[in-house]
Amino acid sequence: MIDHLADAIAEGMMAKDILAIVDTGDADEQFLKDAREFARFREAHLTIAILSAVPTPDYAVAYGPPYFLLADYVEAAEEKLAKVARIGERDGFEVRILSDAPESLLDKAPVQARYADLILFGQADAYANKHLRRRLFENVALSSGRPVMILPPQWNPRPLHHLAIGWNATREATRALGDALQLAMPGAKIDVVVVDAKSSAKGHGSEPGTDIARNLSRHGFDVTVHGLFSKGESESAVLVDFARRNRADLLVVGASAHSRLRELFLGGVTHDLINGAPLPVLFGH
Repeated sequence: MIDHLADAIAEGMMAKDILAIVDTGDADEQFLKDAREFARFREAHLTIAILSAVPTPDYAVAYGPPYFLLADYVEAAEEKLAKVARIGERDGFEVRILSDAPESLLDKAPVQARYADLILFGQADAYANKHLRRRLFENVALSSGRPVMILPPQWNPRPLHHLAIGWNATREATRALGDALQLAMPGAKIDVVVVDAKSSAKGHGSEPGTDIARNLSRHGFDVTVHGLFSKGESESAVLVDFARRNRADLLVVGASAHSRLRELFLGGVTHDLINGAPLPVLFGH
């Protein structure tokens, strides 16, 4: 764990190749603007991936937007590609379209994501097909090996001086933290937030959060550990409330799944935050 974190800190200020994922709907105008502003702020290359699912009839009826003929899907994809390409020519970003049956598309998306440093999703209401967006997020976050960030609408990109880390001493949380450190400013304030944590020999140790705080402090970060109790609230609600009250620039959590049936058994925090939050959320796996 220490080696991974040290490498991330040594590299610093990475994410120079960003992939933003959209579908063929028309609800993502703000997200496209936000993704362009984020990439511009980080002086990064931006690729917009338009994912066009060409579903079976059963899938279309159950989950798809109101296109029931193949020609409708093709037309929607071509219109979206032309629209985004015009903006891309003006603003200098790359545009790709991936069109396939839903299951094939779900397999292709994580592979495409591996060729970027950071993957951006908009919140759920920026997508016409929310079911497909959910499954794409799950596959990319859990299978690509790259960090995924969900941007809130109209978020102004800025240097990340303050991170809130949802820490539970897992591999996923460690990976998310390492990814976040590549984006954070040197010496950033880091709140290590542990919710309903119990001391254990294999997990948190005798003082939950203390060990990782000590490690981060040695690398020059301003670290504080916060032990919080859920008191009937979900862990995700506690983390978001803490991050908002303390004006964190970014909430960081590990993306977890409890079985191969990812759609049904995503970890609690990942499941709760998959639609987005009032601040940017970075997931690592």
